[in-house]
Amino acid sequence: MKNYFRASAYYVIATLVSMMVIACDDDEYTPNIGIPDMTNLTIDNQFPIIAWTGIDYEDTFEKMDKMKDCGINIYLGWYDSFEKLDHVMNYADKNGVKLIVQCEELLSSPETIVPEMMKHPSLFAYYIEDEIEEGDFAKNATVINTISSIDSKHPCYINLYPNWAWGSIDSYEYKLVSYVSSVPVKFLSFDQYPIIQQKGEISLREYWYKNLEDIRRVSRAKNMPFWAFALSLSHQLGDILYPVPTLGHIRLQMFSNLAYGAQGFQYFTYWGIFHDEPTEVYDIVKTVNKELQSLSKIFLGASIDGVWHTGSNIPYGTKALKEMPRGISSIKTSDSGALVSHIVNKGKEYVAIVNKSFDKTMDLSISFDKTTGKIDKSGNSTTILKEDVTVDPGDIVIYQLNE
Repeated sequence: MKNYFRASAYYVIATLVSMMVIACDDDEYTPNIGIPDMTNLTIDNQFPIIAWTGIDYEDTFEKMDKMKDCGINIYLGWYDSFEKLDHVMNYADKNGVKLIVQCEELLSSPETIVPEMMKHPSLFAYYIEDEIEEGDFAKNATVINTISSIDSKHPCYINLYPNWAWGSIDSYEYKLVSYVSSVPVKFLSFDQYPIIQQKGEISLREYWYKNLEDIRRVSRAKNMPFWAFALSLSHQLGDILYPVPTLGHIRLQMFSNLAYGAQGFQYFTYWGIFHDEPTEVYDIVKTVNKELQSLSKIFLGASIDGVWHTGSNIPYGTKALKEMPRGISSIKTSDSGALVSHIVNKGKEYVAIVNKSFDKTMDLSISFDKTTGKIDKSGNSTTILKEDVTVDPGDIVIYQLNE
């Protein structure tokens, strides 16, 4: 009997997934598919950029200002008492920092604590749990429903495992569907740190792009934005070393997230960006955050109507670029390949191309059916019909396909 119910549950989930995939495959012809609901999920019409932990309570006042200076507008942290949290929120209120936070009392006594937390202008979201297990879906749904019954404005934050750490790679999408069907979150968040070093060789995790594909597909089907990560803290995990990130590393992670449709950008952790003083990663993060916010004019609230890959090695679970997006005659890249994204936002269409190498430049040759505008990271447009350009490691180039 247990096996029967288990099989029935998986059948229902599989059916939901199939329906979502079909809807997303047809999204270019289906109104409103893939447009993320950004209600209460932006900051002054810009992307939320989040630093994950790394500031001790005693260092709050000193380190939060440095966080703002490098373009991070939200700090995520947790505290062992509401008294400490309240002090942090009072400081953040006065200094224009937003917070995703938790204290022990939030989960044990939400009816008492939520009314106090929601008074603070600095509150962005309630932090609930990191890397949730399937068996905890119902428990967390109850917590979120309780909080939302008191405060319907501020969302609740849960972060999900990457696909390599949550069962089989091909079951990940099933779990995403089960999660969004069971837990009333307003956005998806997942962590995946794709740049790893083993035996002295730095490479990309094999199933990173498959992870982005699955997240994007479920996000689009639910019109639900998703948030993604870049790793800012070098550390060792078993035989895997996560190296100190370079500009190419951070750009590749953040611009790939962007090209797949991410609407929030997270760093793990602030400790890797600022620890007593700025680390070697601080200026890199500052540069990329400035670029991200400049590109928010194109990507914030956008629908990503197609994502493809070029090069000799097409990642598992992704689509090769076989037919050109509307308005483009040809795209040719170096053999290492590019990520190609078709963006639609408020009637305007764009194509973004990301160099998939974190340490090598990429040659790009592109031509259009008619003159179009190349958009730089300051928002300036240059009219072109075709161009040959060298793209820096992990970097992005953007073209507007219509007026």
